[in-house]
Amino acid sequence: MASDSRNEVSVHSTERACPQCQTSFPKLDPKNFSYNSSQGWCPECRGFGETFYLPEVDRGARADAIEESWFSWQEGERESCESCQGARLKPLARAVRLVLAGGDRASNDSPTIDYFADATVDSAFDWFRSQKPRGAAAEVARDVLPEITERLRFLREVGLGYLQMGRGVPTLSGGESQRIRLAAQLGSNLSGVLYVLDEPTIGLHARDNDRLLSTLQQLKGKGNSLIVVEHDEDTMSRADFVIDLGPAAGVNGGEVVAAGSLNDLKRNADSVTGAQLKLHRQHPARGQRRPVSQLPSAKSRKAKTDWLILQGADRNNLKDVCGRIPLGRFSVVTGVSGSGKSTLVRECLLPAMEEGVKRKKGIPGLLGGEAISAVYEVDQAPIGRTPRSTPATYVGFFDEIRKLFSQTPEARLRGYGPGRFSFNSPQGRCPECQGAGQIKVEMNFLPAAYVTCETCSGLRFNPETLDVLFNGRNISEVLGLSVEQAIEFFNGFQKIKRPLEALRDTGLEYLTLGQPSPTLSGGEAQRVKLVSHLLTGLKDPHLFNQRPKRNFFILEEPTIGLHMADVRRLVEVLQRLVDFGHTVLVIEHNLDLIAEADWVVDLGPEGGHAGGQIIAEGTPETIASAKGSHTGSYLKPVLKKAAKNGTVKSTGR
Repeated sequence: MASDSRNEVSVHSTERACPQCQTSFPKLDPKNFSYNSSQGWCPECRGFGETFYLPEVDRGARADAIEESWFSWQEGERESCESCQGARLKPLARAVRLVLAGGDRASNDSPTIDYFADATVDSAFDWFRSQKPRGAAAEVARDVLPEITERLRFLREVGLGYLQMGRGVPTLSGGESQRIRLAAQLGSNLSGVLYVLDEPTIGLHARDNDRLLSTLQQLKGKGNSLIVVEHDEDTMSRADFVIDLGPAAGVNGGEVVAAGSLNDLKRNADSVTGAQLKLHRQHPARGQRRPVSQLPSAKSRKAKTDWLILQGADRNNLKDVCGRIPLGRFSVVTGVSGSGKSTLVRECLLPAMEEGVKRKKGIPGLLGGEAISAVYEVDQAPIGRTPRSTPATYVGFFDEIRKLFSQTPEARLRGYGPGRFSFNSPQGRCPECQGAGQIKVEMNFLPAAYVTCETCSGLRFNPETLDVLFNGRNISEVLGLSVEQAIEFFNGFQKIKRPLEALRDTGLEYLTLGQPSPTLSGGEAQRVKLVSHLLTGLKDPHLFNQRPKRNFFILEEPTIGLHMADVRRLVEVLQRLVDFGHTVLVIEHNLDLIAEADWVVDLGPEGGHAGGQIIAEGTPETIASAKGSHTGSYLKPVLKKAAKNGTVKSTGR
C-alpha cells in the first residue's frame, strides 16, 4: 500500500497482477515493444497501424514478405486501426513507462513508448541526453543509454533531426532512407572496423553531403578504415587515396587507370575522372538560358498559356505552397532532404496533371494544364521483372532486328517470320528455359537460385533459330553486342541505329542489347525509359505540318549513379527534349545539373516541419543570391567559377 501527496491510499502488487481488477501480466520482454513480433503487435492490424484486406490463407515461411506486399497493394484502401489508433502495439506495451531519473510517472519525465514514436530525433536526443539515472536504473542504463544517444547524435549530424521516430519507411525520401541505413552501421562508435560504403551521398543535398562527409572523417579519426564507391567530387577531394577504374564502361572498362591523390588523377591523361575534375566548366554549357516570362501572381485565378500553376499544396509538410513551373523550359526543384520536394512534385503536381490530361479540361487548383498533351514520370522502377525483358525489347528496336533476320535467304527458305526470332515465342526459343537463358531453382529456406540452362547454354534460342545468320552473327550473338558495338554493326539501318545512338547519348553504351532487365540498376532503368520517350519526343512535328505536342516529363534524381561526364551527357539529352517544346521538371541535388536549368524552385528552409515552403524561385543566379537558401549558398561558388569561363546569357529557343 502507498499514500500519495493528497493522502490517498492505493494498493500495488509486486507480482505483476492487479488485486482490484483481477488481471495478471506476463514478464516483460523486448519483443513486447516490437510491432514486428506477435508478442508486441496490435492483434487487430498486426503491427501495420492500418487495417486492410488480407486473404485468410496459409502464407508459410514468407508470411511477413507477403503481408508487406499486400499492404503496398492496398494503397488508398487502408484505414487507421481503431484498436491501437495507429500506434501498432498492444495496450500492455503502451502502458509501460520508462523511469530513469525518478521523475513523475504521469509526465514526459517517465514516457511511454508512444512518446518516442511521435517524438522527433531532436527531442528524443535531448530527452536521453538529459537523463541521469541513479541506483539500479543506472546499472541497467550504463551501456544502453550511450548507445542510443550516439545513434541519435549521428542522425542529427547528417540532418535528420526533424524526422519522426515512428515514421513509416515508405514515406521517407531516398536521401532519408540512405542516411538511416548509415546510422544503423556507423552510429555504433566502434574502432578498428573496415567500412565499405556504396555511394553514400545518393539523394543528399550539398549541405547534408557536407555533414555526412564530416561524420565519416570523425569515423576515420576513431581508428576505422573506409572504402567508398563514389562519383561525388567533394567526397573524392576529402579522400586520402583514390582508385580510378576505366578507361570507359562495360567491356571497355575494368582496369585501374590511376591511383593516388586527386592531383595524381588530374595529371593522368588516361583518366576520364581526372579530365572532368580539371575541366573549366561553363554554366549553362550551351552558353545561354531560355528566357522566362514574368512570374505570375500566387493568387492568380487566370491561367497563362506559358505557366503551370499548382495552388494550395498542403500535403505532408507543405504549407499551402503555390508551385509555378514555366512550360517549354527545363526546371529543377531543389532543397535540403526532407524539405518537401517529392511531396510537391510526385504527390501533388503529378496526380493533378494526370487527372487534367485524363479529363482533357482544367481541374481546380491547377492552372495552365490544358496546354499539356501528356505527362510522364520517368522513375527508377525496373523496366521489367523477367529475364525476357531487355533494353532492346523495351525501347522497341528489337522488332526491327527480328525483321532483318526474317529477310535473310536462310530464313525465307525455311519460312521463318519475325516471330521466330523472339524469345517470347515458343517457335524459336529454347523449350527448356523458355527463352530466359536461365533455370530458376527453388531452395528450401533460402532465396531462389538461377543456373544457366544446360539445353541452350544460356543462348535462349533453339538450334534451328540459331542457324540463321545476319552479317555473320546469329540472333543470340547480336543480343550479346554492347550498344557501342551494335551502332557499328547496324550502321546502315537508321531505324535501329537511331535508338542505339540515343542510348549511347545517355551514357549507356556499355549495356548489351539482351541484358536482362532485373540486372539493370535504378539509374540505368530510368535512362532506358528516358530514351523510349526521347525517340518520340524529339520528332519535329513541324515537318508534318502538325500542331506541336507539349509533353511534360518528371524525373527524380536522374543523376544517381552517374559519373560527372555522364551527367553532362544526360543534361544534353534533357535540353534536346526542351528544344522541341516539351517541359522537363527534375527533382535534383546535383549542383552541375541545377546550374544548367532555366528555372529553379527551392524548398526549405530545413526538412520536416521546418520545411515545406518555397524559399526562392527563378534562374540559378537568382537562387544563388537568395538569402536563407541552403541551395543558393552552395550553388553560388559553382556559378562564380563558371562565370570566369564564359558569359551567361538568356535567349529564346
